[in-house]
Amino acid sequence: MNDRRSFYFLWVSQMMANGGDVLYIVGLIQLVYVSSGSVLTLTLIPLTITFSRLVGSFLTPLLLHRFPLRQILLFSMVGKIIVLSGVFFSKEVSILWILILVSVIAFLDGWATPIRQAMLPELVGKSDLPKVNSLVAISDNTVNLVSWPIGAFFVALYSGGTLLLITIGLYIFAWMLTYGIKVIPHAKTEVQSLLQQLSGGWKYSFSVKPIRNILLLDTLTAFAGAVWISAILYVYVDEVLEKSTAWWGYINAFYSGGFLIGGYLFAKLMRVPGHLIIGAGCFLTSLLTVWFLFPHYASIALVISLFLGVFGQLQLIAQLTVMQTQTDTDQLGHVFSVQSVLVTGAFGFATLMFGWIAESFGIENAFYFSALLSLGAGVFAFSKKNTLMYVINN
Repeated sequence: MNDRRSFYFLWVSQMMANGGDVLYIVGLIQLVYVSSGSVLTLTLIPLTITFSRLVGSFLTPLLLHRFPLRQILLFSMVGKIIVLSGVFFSKEVSILWILILVSVIAFLDGWATPIRQAMLPELVGKSDLPKVNSLVAISDNTVNLVSWPIGAFFVALYSGGTLLLITIGLYIFAWMLTYGIKVIPHAKTEVQSLLQQLSGGWKYSFSVKPIRNILLLDTLTAFAGAVWISAILYVYVDEVLEKSTAWWGYINAFYSGGFLIGGYLFAKLMRVPGHLIIGAGCFLTSLLTVWFLFPHYASIALVISLFLGVFGQLQLIAQLTVMQTQTDTDQLGHVFSVQSVLVTGAFGFATLMFGWIAESFGIENAFYFSALLSLGAGVFAFSKKNTLMYVINN
């Protein structure tokens, strides 16, 4: 199946939804902080989102056996519209109630991410996947980069409640556009038990070498990448750069800018073998992570952040493309459900672990450990190079 029109509907609708995801978080942070005045309470928001998204991704296979991919995406969007409306009308009630509603939204997001990744090969064909993945990565990062300052502007000018209302509007627009996506036929298979439905994708994913290797790389990459969370960078700016907190924002901006450049470059490097992009990305990330600790000048740290974003994005898109092209069509949703669980779980656990390392042994050791993980991922990628290939001729 190759349906460009449906792809554009999916692409635009997901950009709207992704923008809404950022805006509602900004608005919610403002509402919760005004209501509670507690920074500790704010930390419950990302923890709730991470855990709930993991559970949602894990349970996605239960839907894949029963509904077409487009219908699952519609269910997710309608649910988010209803629940976020509940958040809007209950913003003055209680923090606990708000966190419960946020948990439901994140749970529904756990469906949407693997479904989108599974729909792309169906809509554009495997031969165009490298170019499409590059385009989607650029748009995702552009939306993310733009949405945060826009959200901050609206919060400063109006309130978090106004931002939630804008987000609901974006979700409704995204939901309407999703109806423009042609329904992808799916084979309904009889599954004997609940356990088989939940475990089938895991068995398939780890029985196919290319997919198993990419999943291991994705997990290692997510684990190593947790060192770049805001809390660790905040300490880095204070202790290593000895600069004001404004540099915290500069580093994040350059890193995000690198992701944009990496997405553009991948479209130009489509002929480079996947294992070379993945392995080189891992090794260069490891090297740059260590250099990040000894920038000599603060401005060099910004340049390092930019290149970390570039090589990180190239690596991630290459891994995504290998997985999409090496997976049987009827297993795409299951495989991306497994990937979402592993990546979300690894990042969540690593966030706590890196915080503990930085607190107990110093921030330098947190970055050294991240660099070591990236180096190990690079060695693994080159040792498995025969399996890390794009299969785009079908």
